[in-house]
Amino acid sequence: MDCSGLGVAIVTPFKEDGQLDEPALRRLARYLVENGVDYLVALGTTGEAVTQTSRERVRVLEIVFEEVHAQVPVVIGAGGYDTSAIAGEMQFYGQHFPAAAFLSVTPYYNKPRPEGLFAHYQYLAEHSPLPIILYNVPVRTGVNLPASITIRLAESYPNRIIALKDASLDLIQGMEILFGVPKGFQMVSGDDALAYPAILTGYAGVISVLGNALPALMKKLVQAALQGHIDEGKALQAQLLPLMRLLFAEGNPTGIKGLLSLMGLCGPYTRLPLLPASPALLSQMQNALLSLV
Repeated sequence: MDCSGLGVAIVTPFKEDGQLDEPALRRLARYLVENGVDYLVALGTTGEAVTQTSRERVRVLEIVFEEVHAQVPVVIGAGGYDTSAIAGEMQFYGQHFPAAAFLSVTPYYNKPRPEGLFAHYQYLAEHSPLPIILYNVPVRTGVNLPASITIRLAESYPNRIIALKDASLDLIQGMEILFGVPKGFQMVSGDDALAYPAILTGYAGVISVLGNALPALMKKLVQAALQGHIDEGKALQAQLLPLMRLLFAEGNPTGIKGLLSLMGLCGPYTRLPLLPASPALLSQMQNALLSLV
């Protein structure tokens, strides 16, 4: 699995009554593939996987794989705070879907110490049928995956633990990892606003939220950074930064679903405890979107 370029953490569209909006999910998956994304990540944080039943998660994957038609790789989100249960989930998904890898967030709520994080991912690496992309997002999980643990995991499981989605907002820690891991291990930005500087530092790409709505523009930004086109990249970053910030003003995926609703790609509906975007935020995003035209 090559994690370079533009990955998109696809949202899970819902109807107003909270049910899965299958036509919208199909439409969005096709839209992303047609607009040049390099891979998709399904059932991630942006996909509201934690609010879905196991049956719903399977249905989401069935639809995504049907619409993608193997045109781009699909990564499946599989993470949580019960190590054994996650391993079982990985084994099930690996048997039923042609996924390229798993994206596995650090355990949240129970806040293990660093050695516990190592043991957690060690267990997953030894039981997963597919490669694993680590996911560090301390602002959500309450625990940081230290550089030293990431490097140890990359060295210990070079064919099983292949990348880190870094949403730590700490580029200094990111560089410590980047310069310490074995050749072949990839660093991927988990934050749209930091993707451009991160890629210039040596990251391979981004797993994007904004890419749900603006995949072509996000792809241009990523490619400009990868190819060292500094002026083009700066101009794109300046254009997109207001929307990047607005997307998280009321939480994720509240913002991106609001933006997608403005574009007619899906409804704004989220599942509790998240609420749809407020009228004020929708107005701000509409203005930011119009400024791109």
